[in-house]
Amino acid sequence: MKLGSAKYDFLYHEKKRLFRKEFKQVSDIEFFHSLPEGFRHRAEFSINGSFGSKQYVMTIDGKRIKIDSFPIASTKIQELMHQLLEQINASKTLSEKLFQVEFQTSRNQDSMISLIYHRKLDESWENAARSLNKKLRVTIIGRSRKQKISYGNDYVIETYKAFKSEYTLRLYEQCFSQTNPEICEKMLSWVERNLLFSDDDVVELHCGLGTFTMLLSKKFRKVLATENSRPSFAGLKENLRLNKSFNVVAARLSGHETLQAISNERSFNRLGGIDISEFKFNTIFLDPPREGLDESTLSYLNRFDKVIYLSCGFESFKRDLQIMSKTHFVRKLAMFDQFPYTEHIESGAILQKK
Repeated sequence: MKLGSAKYDFLYHEKKRLFRKEFKQVSDIEFFHSLPEGFRHRAEFSINGSFGSKQYVMTIDGKRIKIDSFPIASTKIQELMHQLLEQINASKTLSEKLFQVEFQTSRNQDSMISLIYHRKLDESWENAARSLNKKLRVTIIGRSRKQKISYGNDYVIETYKAFKSEYTLRLYEQCFSQTNPEICEKMLSWVERNLLFSDDDVVELHCGLGTFTMLLSKKFRKVLATENSRPSFAGLKENLRLNKSFNVVAARLSGHETLQAISNERSFNRLGGIDISEFKFNTIFLDPPREGLDESTLSYLNRFDKVIYLSCGFESFKRDLQIMSKTHFVRKLAMFDQFPYTEHIESGAILQKK
């Protein structure tokens, strides 16, 4: 696809038109555009070809396409793509049975490269990876079955500046994080602008590494933040420690388990002594996977006066809002162009109980 401002503007306005059409009954809608290039700070590629002629490959519309350049990626990723491929094609040790490469960068200029193999990583690989780490001056991580070897930190550091808040997170390898940090800041700012400080508490499901948790800790008396992924939960706890977010209580629970716990339907050892009765929940913050909310979660939402819902799946977002409209009305909507040049739409809604 040919990129650039004109192409981006056309596709962005098409998304705006579709969003307005779907929610024409809502008057308070805001739209947030992305940079047209250099916005993506995570990228992964398959590796194809024989030694000396390895190349990056992506599957697009069912076809494996050679990738020579990737202008939607951050400038640092674009630089590293060429530097890394040159090193891979010069080293049999690095190239042997390498099948995937993952890049992650931050606007703080941290960089991390993961090399994924179909073979055991031996001492010769370790020596080559150590040398690569020094040449490229980035973290090098090797992964194979039951192996993970790191030279450097297994995270990048990102600083987010919202409407009035600023904080820094460690974004760990193999943990979900926002790929488009400029749009992430616009999402954070939109949430912050539309929340007054509350003496009540908020429960956050699917909190990941704490991107929104830190913001919520500044707007509510206490936060119960839950995440089911072990690596993400470990990263969340470290980010809470680094940000001194002492009014956040974290637990490794799924969304459904969290709602069972706060409704006193079931107890969990993983709550680790957290006393649910000490919370005064009035608000729930939801940022689920693309498939949206399950029926069980939706059935609990009528217990909350306010629902803040972020979604990366437009069809599931429309479906879930339709169900929630039985008990809540939509106060505000937002569209965030998190994924330019694709059909995907990131959406936000703030709902109030009827």
